[in-house]
Amino acid sequence: MDPAQFDACQGPVPALPIGDAARRLDAIARYVARTREELDQREQDGDPPALDAEKALAFAHEAKTLSLTDATGETVAVVVSPAVLEVLEDALGLLQGELDRQRGTAAPVTTQELEDQLQGRMTS
Repeated sequence: MDPAQFDACQGPVPALPIGDAARRLDAIARYVARTREELDQREQDGDPPALDAEKALAFAHEAKTLSLTDATGETVAVVVSPAVLEVLEDALGLLQGELDRQRGTAAPVTTQELEDQLQGRMTS
């Protein structure tokens, strides 16, 4: 199955019955994986969405997602790319740092420490 077919599903977030999802797992994974490609391209272009809260939210809203529904049509899960979570976590961390700085509760952070935090390499 071509993952692009999910774009044609009804509603703002394409939906798929959970029973069908098991048979189409590979296509689902390829469909949401496009978000990683979009993020990589934005970062190569020097426009990482995590550095701006509005861009981070727009990226998350525009990302390829797929809603899995039960027999009644109720959404029971949403499949998203880990790239969406990374952008939102990074943006939230930067916003928290700015809030702490404005409140005067922030400890000084070096550029290297910030880069390490954003890359998830903090040891403490």
